[in-house]
Amino acid sequence: MNTKLKTVSQIIRKRRLFCVSPDDMARQACKVMTNRKVGALPVIDDNGTLVGVISERDIVRRCIGGKRRTVRTPIRDVMTPDPIVAKSDDTIVVAIAVMMQNNIRHLPVVENGVVTGMISIREVITELSTMAIKNFGMGGLATDTELRIAERVSI
Repeated sequence: MNTKLKTVSQIIRKRRLFCVSPDDMARQACKVMTNRKVGALPVIDDNGTLVGVISERDIVRRCIGGKRRTVRTPIRDVMTPDPIVAKSDDTIVVAIAVMMQNNIRHLPVVENGVVTGMISIREVITELSTMAIKNFGMGGLATDTELRIAERVSI
């Protein structure tokens, strides 16, 4: 059995996009990431332009580690500016290669210049693992139940 590689847009297609403004305080990004259970958010300005990415790591290192208060620190001061992006039609192999080459865990997904979502390395690895089990799985010993579990397990 040979499964076609999914694109990043196929992985994130059912998910709602959450984002923040560069003028929001870091505390707002923390609240959104906590409530939505995500590790990073695209930072989009008033014109709808992607200007950065803010991650939990950015806040810990640049805000808290820099003895800045999250309630008084604008996201623009602690975000990663000019982020590397994935195109919506990139395969998951392209996405993981970009992430590994640039030592990043989250990629904004862009289609026709518009951010349509974010994909994480966890989602890509989960998809690749599921695909490997389906294609090469344990010498054909993987049961339907194991495959269903593998599809929903977060690494």
